[in-house]
Amino acid sequence: MRDRILDATAKLIVEHGTQVSMSKIAQGAEVAAGSLYNHFDSKEDLIHAVYERLAGEFACAIAEGDEAAVPPQERLERYIDNYIAFIWDDPDRAVLFEYLASVPILPPQMFVESFQASAAFINEILNELSESGWLAEGDTFFMAGFLGGAIRNSLKWQRAYDRHLTDEDRLQIKAMCMRAIRQKT
Repeated sequence: MRDRILDATAKLIVEHGTQVSMSKIAQGAEVAAGSLYNHFDSKEDLIHAVYERLAGEFACAIAEGDEAAVPPQERLERYIDNYIAFIWDDPDRAVLFEYLASVPILPPQMFVESFQASAAFINEILNELSESGWLAEGDTFFMAGFLGGAIRNSLKWQRAYDRHLTDEDRLQIKAMCMRAIRQKT
């Protein structure tokens, strides 16, 4: 029942934003309104659970196929490929991701904590690249944010113009990301 409630909440946030009522969520999950409160103390707790689930899905998706023994540049390329796939492959999830990141009703620290695993993952890769001399000088925290924002924004506009994402488009996004943070030689 908890997953049904989270699924309905995520769907309704995509359709109506976080102002969606608890009664509408209960209706969408096909549960009694009181049942929501058996699983979540408040609407804030419910939305926090949606954040947590999305963050967990994202952390798993971006690390899929990762191997620490692989050179960090290849790990970064896989990360970018996985990030593109995560955002592109499910339009509703992309909207939910963007909405929750842009219109947080929870304190920013909760959002940061929810995405701690994915932030640590990309920072590990970027720090390895920095140590090897491959990465441009600068704060890896900013670089990680830049990469994510560049990918999400590029794909958002691709969708807005109702364009199909080709393999060539994916390669172009990855190449632009790689060039943007690589040490100039």
